[in-house]
Amino acid sequence: MNFQDYLYRNGFQREDLLARLAESLELDETRSNKMETAYNAIYDVLKADPVFFSKVDFVVYPQGSKAIGTTTKPIGKDEFDLDIVVQIKDSYRNYTSSEIYNHLIRVFTSNEVYRPKLLKKNRCARINYAGDFHLDILPGCIIIPFEDKIMVPDRELASWTSSFPKGYAKWFTDKAEDVREPLLLRKAFTDYVTLSEAKAEQEELPDENIYEKEPLKRAVQLTKRYRDIFFEKKPKHKTSSIVLTTIFGELYQGEASIYETIDNTLNRILERYTSYEKLFESSGVYKRIKVLNPVNEDEDFTEKWDKDKEYYTQFISFVRSYKEKWEQLKNGNFSVAEDLFGSTTTKTILKSQLDNLSGNGKNELEKAGLTLLSGKSYVDDRGRISRDSGYPSKPNRNYGGVELNLNSGKKDIQRNYVAAYIQKDYLNKHFPWLKTVITDGKLLGKGKIKPNGCKKEYEILVEYDINRQGRKERVYVLNDSQIKFGKTPHLYPGNSLCLYYPKDLSPHLDLNFVDVMPWISEWLIMYELWKKYGVWLADEVKH
Repeated sequence: MNFQDYLYRNGFQREDLLARLAESLELDETRSNKMETAYNAIYDVLKADPVFFSKVDFVVYPQGSKAIGTTTKPIGKDEFDLDIVVQIKDSYRNYTSSEIYNHLIRVFTSNEVYRPKLLKKNRCARINYAGDFHLDILPGCIIIPFEDKIMVPDRELASWTSSFPKGYAKWFTDKAEDVREPLLLRKAFTDYVTLSEAKAEQEELPDENIYEKEPLKRAVQLTKRYRDIFFEKKPKHKTSSIVLTTIFGELYQGEASIYETIDNTLNRILERYTSYEKLFESSGVYKRIKVLNPVNEDEDFTEKWDKDKEYYTQFISFVRSYKEKWEQLKNGNFSVAEDLFGSTTTKTILKSQLDNLSGNGKNELEKAGLTLLSGKSYVDDRGRISRDSGYPSKPNRNYGGVELNLNSGKKDIQRNYVAAYIQKDYLNKHFPWLKTVITDGKLLGKGKIKPNGCKKEYEILVEYDINRQGRKERVYVLNDSQIKFGKTPHLYPGNSLCLYYPKDLSPHLDLNFVDVMPWISEWLIMYELWKKYGVWLADEVKH
């Protein structure tokens, strides 16, 4: 028994999936190294400035998600941003706000490397690395000697504004570490190692790093990912990361799992903040949410919500949508994780879990699934999946839901009675488990198969009619009442299996029915994996 099998048997698979999803959202090593190099260069460039920065004592440090361990890879064309503070260890009272800001801009403007990358922002200088990432460099001066609360320039206000990046990072980190019991996955890992040692078993141990990060940090990473998906087509009122992170930090109560952290926090958000909405609906009074820096009440993270109520409206819409999908996940529908965190990401993680589980010789279903997902598989004369022998399975994508209009415009001049006999010969040769007859040019077949790892033997009924407009075949499972249109993925009305995406085929050639047969075994394996893991792992076309 490997660790993944242990987690699955003990009901921890959902938590492991969430941890792996969050881990996958972190920056890859290449991009992380690029950003680190760019970050380290900032201090050197400023220190070399003969006019101002070489004459003052300053320190450069990261703030935001990098500082607190909640970085999340962007989706689409978004760039990842690294927020940097240039903290001058001198009182802000000795300078004007524009003076500090202008010195920073001057340094980068006079540098040939940084000049074309420079973008002037309200409070910071942005160095843009062409569609990959950007650095937001925030200058500031201290207020009191030997303390890290700072004042930063604000061009719109033409004055200073208060900030406390280091204090915020410490506050959030302390909150994340304040877990009321051992981390669920960390405890599972420890128990598994103890169990293996007691049994004197030599098991390959998983990467511990996945299970080390605290649930609050993982919950924020996953929440930011769904935030990005939710606001992808309406970015104007997208809830900022600092607002989400602060709310989650304030409402966190030491939960030991990612799942509990998200579940409980969503409930607390709706309980706390929907009262604002009720006040507006009942009396027309708009009282906006104020999310303040917990260690610096002079810093209002929702300040711009004053002028635009839509920020609040969209925030509540986002939380409600998140909550609705989360409830589906709670009820065992893991497929909703694709909507929450991205289809590609979720499937990649589940494939990784399958890979781990297939190391155990008992997990034939997982092995068969991985063989299918490898892109090169065969199906033998008993309907079993193989890597190297049998009838080759051609690439396909599952579809279903509605019939497509596949009429190419050609008119059948006469009925074809020969095709069914040709297909019958092919089937008898390669798939003898299916007993076939021909009636009025229509091929009918019935038989039983049990693909690798499947829990039951399935009774299959097939029908192939070359003279039918549109899809020529119909394939049914006769002995599984759970396979129902609307409840099971990739079925057509009437419960016939959707085995491929019709528009992937040439409109000028009729489908060779013998090529459909391997897809029946594939569908059954993916169906059983879907029942076990909640996600349809094969390539598919959403509808």
